[in-house]
Amino acid sequence: MNTRILTILVLATGLWIESTLAQALPEGYWSLDQATEVLDKTRRVLLDPDLAALSEAEKAATGKLIRAGTIINRLYEDSRHPEALDSLQVLQEKDQGGAQTRALLDLYYLFKGPIATTLSNERVPFLPVAVEEPGKNMYPRGMTREQLDPVLEAQPGLAEDLLAVRTVIRSSNSQNLNRDLGMLDQFPMLDGLHPGLRSKIEAIQSGEDDTPWYALPYSVRWAPGIMQVYALINSAAQDLKPEDPDLADYLALRARDLVSDDYEGGDAAWVRGRFRHLNAQIGSYEVYGDALYGVKSFFSLSLLARDEDKSQELTAALKGLQEIQDSLPVGSGRKIQQDIPVGVYNIIADFGQSRGANTATILPNDANHTRKYGRTILLRNNIMTHPELFDDRKELFSAAVVSEQANDLTLDGPFYRTLWHEVGHYLGVDSTEDGRDLNEALSPWGSHYEEMKADLVSLFTSAHLNEAGLMNDNVFRSVQASGILRVLQQNQPRPDQPYQTMQLMQMNYFLEHGLLSFDPSSARLTIHYDRYIPVASQLLEEVLNIQSAGSSERAGEFIEKYTTWETELHDRLAQRLRDSSRYRFRMVRYKVLEH
Repeated sequence: MNTRILTILVLATGLWIESTLAQALPEGYWSLDQATEVLDKTRRVLLDPDLAALSEAEKAATGKLIRAGTIINRLYEDSRHPEALDSLQVLQEKDQGGAQTRALLDLYYLFKGPIATTLSNERVPFLPVAVEEPGKNMYPRGMTREQLDPVLEAQPGLAEDLLAVRTVIRSSNSQNLNRDLGMLDQFPMLDGLHPGLRSKIEAIQSGEDDTPWYALPYSVRWAPGIMQVYALINSAAQDLKPEDPDLADYLALRARDLVSDDYEGGDAAWVRGRFRHLNAQIGSYEVYGDALYGVKSFFSLSLLARDEDKSQELTAALKGLQEIQDSLPVGSGRKIQQDIPVGVYNIIADFGQSRGANTATILPNDANHTRKYGRTILLRNNIMTHPELFDDRKELFSAAVVSEQANDLTLDGPFYRTLWHEVGHYLGVDSTEDGRDLNEALSPWGSHYEEMKADLVSLFTSAHLNEAGLMNDNVFRSVQASGILRVLQQNQPRPDQPYQTMQLMQMNYFLEHGLLSFDPSSARLTIHYDRYIPVASQLLEEVLNIQSAGSSERAGEFIEKYTTWETELHDRLAQRLRDSSRYRFRMVRYKVLEH
């Protein structure tokens, strides 16, 4: 047999094997073509920061925190969909190197579970699992507000536990009750740190308490994984104790926090501590994944390496925060801590909710912790300054605005807009005028308003700094351009997308009040910079007043007013953006996880 025939046979055999493997996947799995349509629109990024400055102890701790992160990643996936982990295991078992299963595994990694966002912004399963529910896996399957709201109205005392930020709502069936009591038996530490939980479950089990649902702390719901994470983080703390005692203390306290579901000790040590080369965001904070009530947080872990020079530079730039707070249209009487710890970091690895291309974090969110300890800002330098990711942003901006303004966006703009966005979370009002938590008072719209407030405070603060001579005109113009980039939408937002929804609201407000205008002939926007400061300030005042009033009804009405989507404006602009954009999604991988 000659070489050419042999080559053809080998290729044909390979194609037959791949085709057979693809056909072996039953109904419910996306085809290779369906998966490729999304993956072809995905920018792939590999983060590989220089870790040469880490000591041996820091490297040892890094390894343990990475192991903890892989566990937290599984907990996060499980919290988002009850079939996530099982569907992944089945897919991995079916994977024999074929193109279809490899593509589906990439999709699972990209979307952190078995539900994909399509190019038309729909959320659909790409594996044979149930459709996604608003409450993810934090509530009983099928639960609606129409079921729970009457119970909470009749027994308002239940809301404190059922709608707590770190409890799941469980149906009071024997399987759940027996399982959860078993976790308390297996892990006595959990029993001790959650006084009253056992007696509550036993009362339901005996029929003494006939409540149809009960609140279960995260640490009990995911007890085996949490206890493994507890041990790994404690061990990392011991590694670091001799040379970075502040970070070691934070890790030890955070390990305990994860078991108690009370983060105050770790939050205080995290915000007030001064660390050397490493930092870590650990736990469940952000609630925007909860589309039912907007109150349940989701797990994440970020491991970060500090850029000392850039961190010192930005710390100096944050002086005078009280003056900025006092200049806001609402909330000027509030006194704030001005020494916010801010750090510029390179991401070593992200897990859970934080995995992706998010640019910055400010935590904690708890208003009581913020009042007592302040907050910490983590700017993710190797995402914020990644040249390919900036090229994608610039491409989008240039397609949206008139050609004369296309070069207004430079790398500085998104960096400083993001910095002051994160500071913006700390400024403004921190509770309703009658003392209620903002997120709960505005439920389910709390995240929408908190993120929009931070966007607008960023623009307001940049104007303040420019006027004071602390931000030059070129950077200020780029920050303003970045504020417009922020509101561009390639699809009409879904109701469960707080970020995209509040961005659309800003865009519509800017259009209504003359900061933006749309040219139907070119399907481009013009930015009217002379209207920028008054319009952004006016919208900020509206948002702060809604937060201060704490009326969910008023918040919903404002959202409804400014989320209109018009065919001849929004659809045309969105189509222009889609046509000009090479990538819609970003898949971030980490070099340290590839060994």
